[in-house]
Amino acid sequence: METHDTRDDRATLATDPVCGMEVDPATAAATSEYQGKTYYFCAVGCKNRFDKDPQSYIGAQEP
Repeated sequence: METHDTRDDRATLATDPVCGMEVDPATAAATSEYQGKTYYFCAVGCKNRFDKDPQSYIGAQEP
């Protein structure tokens, strides 16, 4: 029996602010909270880099 997932996975993915990789929030390797927003990471190394200087990674993204 074949099943199909009808979800649009792209709509549920977050972007790792360090490397730009798309990450599923449900299975992200790590998360960080910054200024009331949750950021999702593909690896602990990306989270560690973000935590050292979050503004350098989101500064260009935020208006």
